[in-house]
Amino acid sequence: MAYPAQVEALVQKGWLWQGQEVPANKAEQQFLSSGWAELDTRLGGGWLRGSVNELQVRQPFIGELALLLPVLSQATTTALWVNPPVQPYAPGLCYQKLTLSRHVVVHEADDKLALWTAEQALHSDAVNIVLMWHAGLSATAVRRLQQAAETKQKLAFVITPWQQQEEARAYVTRLQLERSDSLAVRILKRRFGWPLPPFPCGVDARLPRRRRAL
Repeated sequence: MAYPAQVEALVQKGWLWQGQEVPANKAEQQFLSSGWAELDTRLGGGWLRGSVNELQVRQPFIGELALLLPVLSQATTTALWVNPPVQPYAPGLCYQKLTLSRHVVVHEADDKLALWTAEQALHSDAVNIVLMWHAGLSATAVRRLQQAAETKQKLAFVITPWQQQEEARAYVTRLQLERSDSLAVRILKRRFGWPLPPFPCGVDARLPRRRRAL
């Protein structure tokens, strides 16, 4: 379908979103499994390669890292953690069978330098996944990260607080996470399809027994 030039420009900037079906002949090449069957089904195959994805959390440590453990375990080079709220717990990463030498943590109080760090990591062949914690990146910042991720076919995840108003951003996927008896995931935005209501995701299966929801 042809778009007027003005509308096409908005789509390219990520300010408008276009729903569509997953091309059946490209799905396997485009996606990396999230490790969670229920999430893969709703995302059309998993995390889209070359994408920046937002995880909005009601409060920290409700299961957002458990959700990302399967994809972190697939990292073949380095995973860069930018400004995690606390220092990652090395014994916990070992329990999850992650190789510590492949995880690098950067703490940078200057927002511009933190963004620069994440962007350079996405351009680097030494890093293939970036996790970044931020109160809320600007549309320009997200667009810069998405361009870098798409160019090098890398994955990036930005963990943010819940947002009351949804401003347009160039994130490929936007999820909201909250917990009651289990982790619930709401899909606010996905590349192929419309937003979806909350559904349970069994991330507790990856946690030590003492950390699992009762």
